[in-house]
Amino acid sequence: MKKLILALLAVIALAIGSFAFFNAWVYPPLGLEGLGKDQYRTAWERAAKGFCKSSGLTFQGDTFIKYRPVESGDEAYCWGTALCRTADGRERLAWIYLEWSTKRKLWTRSYTLVLADDDDEAYYTPTFPKQLGRATTALSKIMGENARHVREYMGRTTP
Repeated sequence: MKKLILALLAVIALAIGSFAFFNAWVYPPLGLEGLGKDQYRTAWERAAKGFCKSSGLTFQGDTFIKYRPVESGDEAYCWGTALCRTADGRERLAWIYLEWSTKRKLWTRSYTLVLADDDDEAYYTPTFPKQLGRATTALSKIMGENARHVREYMGRTTP
């Protein structure tokens, strides 16, 4: 029985470790390799298009992009909103935030999401779900984002 529990714990640890490694190291620079720090617009657009494709949205263009190099050091940031359309033609805005990794010398995704998405209302329901309901909603959103990351990774095309 102890061996079975140990094996199950090892599988769980391996799954959690793989999840963390994928989301922290593999996914963030996906499709952004080979771009220099000054190519932030290209990096941002690739990240936005990948996000839209894996989210079932059509990329229409950017509404604004902001670039900010840090005054001391090699760090830089790039963020902006992408105008997108859903399959039924509704307009959406996606927030794309990239960071220049000084360690890896490439752009990495830091944060991407659809602003004011339809399922955001789950957090602000008038019935005030209990903590377990909120935790379930948050976990389902986290796993949904991870599934989107995997879809984007599996559907990637080389530039």
